[in-house]
Amino acid sequence: PTIEFTHSFLWYFAAVPRPDGSWYFLDNAGRDQELIRVHRGDTDLRIEVAALPLRRYLAVRERLLVVQHERITHLDAAPAQTIQATDRTEASTFGLHSSRMGPPAVRLCGKHLVLPIDAKPADLAYPYTTAVSYPEFTIGIDSSTGQPVTFTCDPDRLSGHYKDLGTPDYLTRVYFRREVLRRYTSEPSRYQLRDGRLSCLGLWGISIGRNEEGLVEAYLGDLGRDLPSVERAHWLSFNVAPLGGIDEARRRRDILGEWTDATADPLHRLANARERFSTALSAIVGQPVYRSWDAADQIAFAGLHMPTSSEQSEADTQILTLAKGIIDYLDTKALRKLPGADAKAATINNLEGWVKHTNGDPDTLVGPLRLLYNLRNNGAAHARNRKWPAFLTEAGLNKLQPDEQFVRLMTSAAEALEALISHAEAQTQPTSDEGDDAPLQ
Repeated sequence: PTIEFTHSFLWYFAAVPRPDGSWYFLDNAGRDQELIRVHRGDTDLRIEVAALPLRRYLAVRERLLVVQHERITHLDAAPAQTIQATDRTEASTFGLHSSRMGPPAVRLCGKHLVLPIDAKPADLAYPYTTAVSYPEFTIGIDSSTGQPVTFTCDPDRLSGHYKDLGTPDYLTRVYFRREVLRRYTSEPSRYQLRDGRLSCLGLWGISIGRNEEGLVEAYLGDLGRDLPSVERAHWLSFNVAPLGGIDEARRRRDILGEWTDATADPLHRLANARERFSTALSAIVGQPVYRSWDAADQIAFAGLHMPTSSEQSEADTQILTLAKGIIDYLDTKALRKLPGADAKAATINNLEGWVKHTNGDPDTLVGPLRLLYNLRNNGAAHARNRKWPAFLTEAGLNKLQPDEQFVRLMTSAAEALEALISHAEAQTQPTSDEGDDAPLQ
């Protein structure tokens, strides 16, 4: 059977199809909302439509939905007495009767109405409820009682530069445990966390910072203006009293309007180093040294983030993704064209052979990448063995928490790639005996 839906029904929700024929839509927080579920069995087909969204659609179209029913149940023997029954309400009509003609059976037929919700036109502008709530967040501690000081995040109730309502300022800082971001970093295809901003598919975004204690910092007014209402309860559960000072660079930019150097971002540095490393080595071997991305792996690599906890499991996932993007995607056949590479060697060994052949220091240029690969193979991707603590100790990571270990690994990998870039570029520079007419590089 072919299943068809009125186009305006799908358009109202900006519905997105699933491979099995089902449909879903995104609410204003960017979260999936099931709209249509399709179940196909060997002998049946069942279609389920979410009731409340359907009734919202009926309201905005000023329509009723009529559902017709017919069900025939075959019997071994006809009922002793003929069945003739009806049931009528304001929203339904059903009839049940038995048949003595042909095989004995009972037939139920009828129809019922699905009514629209009772809502004002303004409330139907979106295909989902838009009820707004402004919870109170902890913004400080009362020095006399030690109790938290809280206030609503409703922007209209906050003071600002041009209005004094006798209430906390719009730019009052609110702090959260870094675990508040785990909900978003676990879905890199949907959420992006970059350069002090968390955003969701272009639907919403909020500016954030981090202080020296690792707490996430946001402005009280932004929580009410920029966060979807359904997200505020999540943030409230991670709200803590101010601790460890403010994000100073953010204060200088946002409050004082000063030019500041960009905050050192190891994630941006790593992505930039990978791109430049690819270009530098490709110039030597005459072909790309990285294989084309698989879409899922590319999303995962772009979703690398500063750890949101000290859990080893999160660090393992990050190590796997980092190693995959930096090392596993290297094209071994291309690297074997490097001068000094072994035609039968593996990826990192080819890099090391080239570095040695060109008088480079393999410990500096290749060592961090080999450490990353060893940690991947001996703990992150497989059961941990006795080599894991040995590698950590050798690299001076054994006394660090898993999240700190990962940040150090990511930073050292970026430094290694940058060093390899300089080494590769040095191989392509013109020599002095090419004369004054040699082209400038």
